Amino acid sequence: MSDAPLAILLNGPLGIGKSTLGEVLGEAVERSVTLDGDQLLALNPVAHDENEALHEVVTLLVRHHLSRGYDRFILNHYWSSAAQISDLEARLQSIDPRFQVHRFRLTLPKEENLRRIALRQNVRAIDETEFEAEHFEQEHAVLSAAGDKLGIALDVSGPPDVLAARLIEALAI
Repeated sequence: MSDAPLAILLNGPLGIGKSTLGEVLGEAVERSVTLDGDQLLALNPVAHDENEALHEVVTLLVRHHLSRGYDRFILNHYWSSAAQISDLEARLQSIDPRFQVHRFRLTLPKEENLRRIALRQNVRAIDETEFEAEHFEQEHAVLSAAGDKLGIALDVSGPPDVLAARLIEALAI
């Protein structure tokens, strides 16, 4: 295993399981910090440029955690362009030029993703059905068209612990 800092970016549409996989992966990887993009962007009022705000906060948190011995970062979020991800990579590499960044674009059959969104709605206090349906369609279309520019495709049909083990083995961490 390299001693270079490492970031694993989990990109995908709403409801695909980015947060769940991020949590499981974070529990399995030593010296790791899991950063949930939705939680980091829970600002009221909403930031004018959400990606800029997210990348600033991530940079700040990464510097902080690196100084305390953590060097593995799992970040889940929806990025809609390769330029957005490249911006984050450049910021991380400005902290340490050895920073390794691995992009994964989580995939599922559309029907399964919609089923997961519906299940999630059943346990929520706030009805976000319309919002989620609209955003899912937009995000799914962008990610489907972009291919590997937004991350290496990773089918997340399996259980999160199996997927995390597969990622850990593939990345040799």
